[in-house]
Parts: sequence; C-alpha cells; structure tokens
Amino acid sequence: MNRVIALLAGVLLALPLVAAPESTPASASALEVTSARRVSPWKLVLNDQFNTGPFPAHWARYKGPYGSDPHNCAIPQHAFVSKGFMRMVFRYRTSGECGAGWYSAGMVLAKEYESVDQKISMRFRIQTFKGVRAHWIIPMRWPSNGEWPSGGEEDYCEGGGSWGCSSYMHGPKKRAWKDYDVDMSKWHTWTFVRRGYTVRVFIDGRQRWVHRGSPATLPATLKRPVLQQECRMFGCPKGKVGSQSILVDWIKIWNPR
Repeated sequence: MNRVIALLAGVLLALPLVAAPESTPASASALEVTSARRVSPWKLVLNDQFNTGPFPAHWARYKGPYGSDPHNCAIPQHAFVSKGFMRMVFRYRTSGECGAGWYSAGMVLAKEYESVDQKISMRFRIQTFKGVRAHWIIPMRWPSNGEWPSGGEEDYCEGGGSWGCSSYMHGPKKRAWKDYDVDMSKWHTWTFVRRGYTVRVFIDGRQRWVHRGSPATLPATLKRPVLQQECRMFGCPKGKVGSQSILVDWIKIWNPR
C-alpha cells in the first residue's frame, strides 16, 4: 500500500502545474443586452405627491369661461393643495369673472412634459355633497397645438358621479370607448399607458381595457395631461347648494426613455 501511495505521489509531482482559470468577463455586447433588459422603456418625469407646499407651478390653472357650456367657468382658487391632497372644487359662487354661478377647477401640465406616448398613474376619489354632480375628465390628454379633432383627444376617466367613468379615444375619424363600473367615492389607483397605437387602462393594478387603435383613433400628436372639472354635459346644477370635490393623492407621469 505504501508503495502505491508513493507511486501516485510521484505521478502528481510529475504533472505540470496549471493555473486555475480566472472568471471570464462577459463580452461588451452581452453586457449591453443585459443592461438593455434591465432599463425601463419609460422615464419618470413628474412625481407630484401634494404632501405640502403651494400649488405646483408646472400646472397652469384654468381661469374664466370655456366652451363646453355657456355658463361653465373655472377659477384658479378652486384648485389647491391642502391636507396632503390636491383638491379640485366645484361649487356655486355669488360673484366672479363669470358673474354669479357654478365655478369649477381645471389645469394643464406645462409644455415641457408633452409627448406622443405617455404613461400616467394617479390615485384619486370623488366627494359629493348635497347631490351636486360635476362633469370631469381625470385625466385628459389634449394636443399641444390645440388642433381638434385632427389632433385627437384622449379622455381616460370621464364621468359625472359616483357610479364609475369611461375612457374615450376621440380621433379625427373614429372613436373608441370603454365603460368602468367603479365606486368613485373610494380611493383607486388608475394607470393609463399609451404606446404607439395601443392604449391600456389599469384599475388598482388590474388591466381593464386594451385598445389597439390606429391614426383614426389615436393620431400621433404631441399631447399634454389635463385635469378638468366642469358643469355637467347637460348644464350646471339648478340650485346653489352643495359641491363636488376631486381629491388627488398623487400623480406620476412617465415619457418614453
């Protein structure tokens, strides 16, 4: 046995010494592919939490009448940050730029945030007092050049009460829409994604609609997000009592990277 061990030891000593192989780095192309897989196609460009501070300067608030109804009028003071939320209030005022009547809130994001494709995520709910119902579109994407209907219009959650809302894609030649049965008085997180000619809508993380459109419903124009509140489609309330508030907890916006 000792002789066998000695012979094996001799063989091992006679073998040439070979260095242990170093770990081979991935090629540059492989690293690029790996990196590309990890990089999101979206870049976060806005993250409004509305926790404290004044109303964000990158939102321009509506002031004065606008065309959806002859008595519909917005006032900047009806959009403000308070107690951790951005609030849009619809109520009757005895005086103002449009005289006595119902005043609402509305706002459009600064031009620097415009994009053809865009992803918007936001958490909000509707509060109604004394049965007052406003008509709202939270959010809308409106063409930056103002051309309509050729520029298109993307209304992602349009409604007038607590029953739910609808998505409408208004193209120059065609429309597409989807209704959602949702309790708007409760907090929900909505995510809207436009990529190419496809739109996806998620409510609380669940996909609720996919619209595979074309330039007929989704023209490829630069658009900006709008949060709009106004009199109902068929006119302002008859009385003077009550209000409706939109409470936005936060809103995030991504543009293509």
